[in-house]
Formats: sequence, C-alpha cells, structure tokens
Amino acid sequence: MTFHRRMLALSCTAALAAFGAPFAIAGGSAAASATATSTETARLVSRYTDFAGSASNAAALVAGLRSGSSFVLSSTDAAGALTQTTITPVGKAMGYGEVNIALSLAAAALSKQGITNPTPQQIQAVLDGGTLATAAGSVPVGGVLAMRQQGQGWGQIAKGLGYNLGDLVSTSETSNSRAGMQGQAGVRANVKATGMTASADGAANASLHAVLPTRVNLPQRPNIPAVVRPNLPVHIGVGGG
Repeated sequence: MTFHRRMLALSCTAALAAFGAPFAIAGGSAAASATATSTETARLVSRYTDFAGSASNAAALVAGLRSGSSFVLSSTDAAGALTQTTITPVGKAMGYGEVNIALSLAAAALSKQGITNPTPQQIQAVLDGGTLATAAGSVPVGGVLAMRQQGQGWGQIAKGLGYNLGDLVSTSETSNSRAGMQGQAGVRANVKATGMTASADGAANASLHAVLPTRVNLPQRPNIPAVVRPNLPVHIGVGGG
C-alpha cells in the first residue's frame, strides 16, 4: 500500500506541474506585453507633451486615441482659471503607429495656421473638425480624424495639407533625438579634431626631419687589381730507353 500511495502522490505532483506551466508562460507573456505597451505609451507622451501643453494632457490624448473613448484636456489662462475640454475622438480605436500619424498631422495642420502651442479647443478642432480659432480669425477645418473616418488615407490627408506623410512621421520620431544627434556631432567633432591633431603632428615631424643634416656619403673603396697568375711552362716528357 505504501508503494502505491507514493506512486499516486508523484502522479498528482506531475499533473499539477503540467497544468501550472502554461499559466506561468502566459503570465510571462502578459508581463512582456504590458512592458512593451508602457514603453510605447511613454514614448508618445514624451513626444507630444509640448503639443498637448503638459504631460498629463499628452497621456490623456494618447490614451483617448488608443481606446477611441472620450478624454479631457486641461488648460489654465493668464488669470489662473482652469478650463477642461472634453474631446470625443471621431472614429475607432487606433494602434500606436496611427496615433503618432494622427498627432503628427494635427500638429502640422496647426503649424500651417501659425499655431505651435495649441489650446485644448484648437486640438479638438484639428482632430474632429469644426472651427479653428487663429490670430487672423476663425478658420473652418475638416479635422484629421474626421477625414480619416470619411475614408481618406493618411497619405491622402497629409497631401491635402501640403505635406509628405513620410517626412512628417520621420520628423516626429526624431524630434526627441536631438540630444543624441548633438552627441553624435560631438563625437564627429572630436574625431575631426583628433585627425587635425594627427595631421599637425605629422607636419611637425616632417619639418623636424627636414632640418636634420644630410648623411655624408662615405668614399667608395678603391678597386683592388686582380692577381693574374703566370702561365707555367709545359713539361716535356722524357722518352724511354
């Protein structure tokens, strides 16, 4: 009986381990996915913080476009009064790439009107369409998300605004890499300076070698006449008797 009980216990342990393994794997995959999602969100929030007016606004903007649900952007006027604007994005939920495209197009459309630090109301207009308040007066805009909802492609929307989609996306993705670009420029400058120093050292060495006295040529050794051995007389053989 003891032997059978031990075998039963071992079988139960193996079965539990087999059932638990898939849950452990699934848990690891979910954690990795959550980390990737958090990284992409943080990247977009950092990229569009200036555009949205604050990091919290950028987070709400990215989350709202990602989920396709309403979100709130806050702003404070010169007197310190707080205003909250609710934006309901037109269309369905979007992936991170589409969120970046939509926001880059919105920023380009506002920049074309001379607006680089938009208010929440201006962001709402350029996304959903409506009337955009500018320094020159109110301007009707179709809205980036509204045009997308009507069936226009992202490239078509960019072309209608007078831009190339690839250039806009590339600019948006590299705008946060200026520090890195400056770092690379510094490295290139150091390399160039090192090369110039090496060239200067080479020139100095060449100059130093130029002022050294020329080595005096030693006289050639005189030619020694060859010794000619005299021809020996031929011996005359003596005949036999």
